[in-house]
Amino acid sequence: MIELFHVTKEYPGDAPALQDVTVAVGKGEFVFLTGASGAGKSTLLKLIFCDEPATSGQLLLFGRNVAKVSPRAIPYLRRKIGVVFQDFKLLPLRTVAQNVALPLEVQGLPDREIRRKVRLLLRSVGLEHRAGKLPPSLSGGEQQRVAVARALAADPALLLADEPTGNLDPERTLEVMELLSAANARGTTVVVATHDRSLLERYKRRVVMLERGRLVSDGDSVRRMAGEVR
Repeated sequence: MIELFHVTKEYPGDAPALQDVTVAVGKGEFVFLTGASGAGKSTLLKLIFCDEPATSGQLLLFGRNVAKVSPRAIPYLRRKIGVVFQDFKLLPLRTVAQNVALPLEVQGLPDREIRRKVRLLLRSVGLEHRAGKLPPSLSGGEQQRVAVARALAADPALLLADEPTGNLDPERTLEVMELLSAANARGTTVVVATHDRSLLERYKRRVVMLERGRLVSDGDSVRRMAGEVR
């Protein structure tokens, strides 16, 4: 599903955001990507989403070398990916329901089916009553849940989530994590970037840790690795 070979990402004037990262995520896996702020988690997700190119190394996505995918083909590749961005990226002039409907419209689903799926998704994140509101009128936690619903809308093959519970209270955090786990149970590959140690301890999943842009550990021993998070 995702394969990185000696990937480095550099920005002018800064230390490398990623340094010589080699890691693979198989189809159907649920992986936590963790590390302190600035470790490179968000940068890694951006590379996987084809939002930015790697400076060096090779990234394969769905078996394709991303560096050889034409710019015109990138949007079609992204249709297989659901993303929960750290800053939400909701469209401010479209209602909550319209934001969630966007991936379904891209797929060309009938309007009736879109309305049905949007209603179910908003109910699942506790926001059915906010369907007609614009994102700027919502709290940060509500916007986060809309972003999760939108990412799940099209049943993506791959779901990338950047701190998806960062603005949520404990109850809503568990609800969102259950939604991500349910998507994974249906076959979606899930990669969650988080620094929340409690998630690593609660959910017994593979944990990949970055430190200053380098991969420092990768394994299933959640208790041990959670203890290493600073």
